[in-house]
Amino acid sequence: MNPGRAGPHVTLRAAGEKDESVVMEWRNDPDTVRFSATARPVSAAEHGRWFTATLADPRRRLWVAEKNGVPVGQVRIDLDGDVGVFSIVVAPSERGQGFGQAMLRAAVAEITRVRSVSMLTAVAREDNPASIHAFEQVGFSRHGAPEDGFVTLELRLV
Repeated sequence: MNPGRAGPHVTLRAAGEKDESVVMEWRNDPDTVRFSATARPVSAAEHGRWFTATLADPRRRLWVAEKNGVPVGQVRIDLDGDVGVFSIVVAPSERGQGFGQAMLRAAVAEITRVRSVSMLTAVAREDNPASIHAFEQVGFSRHGAPEDGFVTLELRLV
């Protein structure tokens, strides 16, 4: 993993029921929607079902990243065997300050501490250079050619 610049320090905590509304707010932010796979906002009912299922799923880890106790984004890793797939959203008010990289570094450290993972992957829209840059600064590499407007990034750990 590339240490890169220091950037801000964040802590991760497991998301809980109290985080449902802020995670939905971040999810439905116009830029988040634009860069998401679905490219559409979600309803409160749809989000509620997803959030409840996510918290209950042992193959998923959903964390809220905080700086000095203030939420700055969320990171999710979906586990399939020894591979984890990242999803990340930086709070709109905190973008452009290095929180994406800090959140990714913290999540990589946490997931490798609690699970045996050989590879982490992510998919980012190729027109989202900030997201791609954050992953690359943490050590992810592009894998293959862009497909349907998305870039696949991988971080091999073994």
